[in-house]
Amino acid sequence: MPELILHHYQGSLFSEKIRAIFGFKGVTWHSVEISPIMPRPLLMPMTGGYRRTPVLQVGADIFCDTHVITEYLEDAHPQPPLHPDALGWAVRALAAQADTHLFRVVVALCFQPKAAAATLGTLGEELANKFAADRAELVKGTQGLATLPPDVAEVEFADELGRLEAQLAVTRWAVGGVPSLADFAVYHCLWLVQHNPVVKDLLLPFARVREWMQRMAGFGHGVRRELAAEDALAMARDAEPMPLQVQSGHLPEGVRPGAAVTVTPTDYGLIPVAGALDYCTAHACAVLRDDPEAGRVRVHFPRTGFRIDPA
Repeated sequence: MPELILHHYQGSLFSEKIRAIFGFKGVTWHSVEISPIMPRPLLMPMTGGYRRTPVLQVGADIFCDTHVITEYLEDAHPQPPLHPDALGWAVRALAAQADTHLFRVVVALCFQPKAAAATLGTLGEELANKFAADRAELVKGTQGLATLPPDVAEVEFADELGRLEAQLAVTRWAVGGVPSLADFAVYHCLWLVQHNPVVKDLLLPFARVREWMQRMAGFGHGVRRELAAEDALAMARDAEPMPLQVQSGHLPEGVRPGAAVTVTPTDYGLIPVAGALDYCTAHACAVLRDDPEAGRVRVHFPRTGFRIDPA
């Protein structure tokens, strides 16, 4: 089985989503700690410029965005399943809602001025200022992430958690009687709130939610082994992209496999990744890139939330 390498940092909520899934599936993985801010000189040669966190590396295959990461993990490590039988569409729909709307709600709460100061204060003044500048660069050209006023975010947070509290009164997990991707998508958002000393008390009225969060935390993070970033880059350079049999379809107008394209997020972090289109389906796509430091790599993206353009 190819080795899993996660490029992440401790405070990244989307990284916590994947770390928790590693625990749920009981996998062994390699941890490459990256800086929470740019530059990331040993990761960028592999991603081609994609700078959101986390990134999953499997040899010379690089998976960007947790949607495509979880789909790969489900294929490579199918037990226990993230999409239980007969619940696949509902699970994915709820996970998508959590990764978009609930994510924006918790970012608005945790990065309002008083809460952001509590979190960033641990970084020291210089790094906190660099973090703020880095995130401003990340959302340049977009409406940003924390667009909800804090008072509105609190109302929407209470609405979401009230509904989850009611759900957990009749089911042990977010969708039915077994854990699913939906649980992990909701959990990582609430994990961010739980670890912010200013807003964590917003969880107090929801006893069942807090008990559910303890069950989620109980999965742990699997077997974690530390890996130097230099070694991860060398592993990509020494490997070849894995064999794939994917029938391309749902291609953008005027684009065919093998064509020079860019793939760019549509919400924030609007940095195009250039390469030759390797495959394209309704759900995912990938480009092949040749980099002097990383060698030939295949970089995978979801279709939803990303745009493919001729280069």
